[in-house]
Amino acid sequence: MCSPAAIGPAFSAIGGAAQASQANKEKRRIYEHKLKMRERKWMQTRATYATKKVQFEQEVDLANIAAQRAYARTQKSLYDARALALIQNQEDFKSNLVAEGEILAKAAERGVRGKSIARALVQNAQGLGLKQAMRTRGLTASYYEGRQSMDDIRRRLKGSVRKSFGKVALQPIADMAPPPPVYQNVGLTFMLGMGQALGAGIEGME
Repeated sequence: MCSPAAIGPAFSAIGGAAQASQANKEKRRIYEHKLKMRERKWMQTRATYATKKVQFEQEVDLANIAAQRAYARTQKSLYDARALALIQNQEDFKSNLVAEGEILAKAAERGVRGKSIARALVQNAQGLGLKQAMRTRGLTASYYEGRQSMDDIRRRLKGSVRKSFGKVALQPIADMAPPPPVYQNVGLTFMLGMGQALGAGIEGME
């Protein structure tokens, strides 16, 4: 026959085991929720990084295209300047020959000879040389300006690529997983409670 003294501790043992089991379930629920939130956050981080990486590649492509177009414009400008200089040189040379012929013709009409003709021819040649020197100086200045322009384009391209790369330089790393919860031993709690109930029952029977 069960001692009435053991009934209370026995119910307490059952209640303690039930509470321990419920506490374990709550800990498991919270832990699993944390894991789900961590996984969701990690997926969002990866998706954001992937989007930034695509944007980085697009920005680099656009920057390269813009730089190539700028290079092409600069090279075309230099080519056009050289072509124009050649045409102008040819026209000046033709004009010089015409002027030289006119000098000789007028000298022959006037009967002028010697140093006067030579002086006029030298002045005519000097005029041609002066024009060519000024044109060469202009071409040289255009060449250095073109190189400076291309250097600036190259620097801007590097700066743009470096700025874009800064957005994806650091790859995301998943957060540390939360530590698993420490569960209560339901069986041990029940056994200890029942042991106390048994002891109380024995004492009540004495």
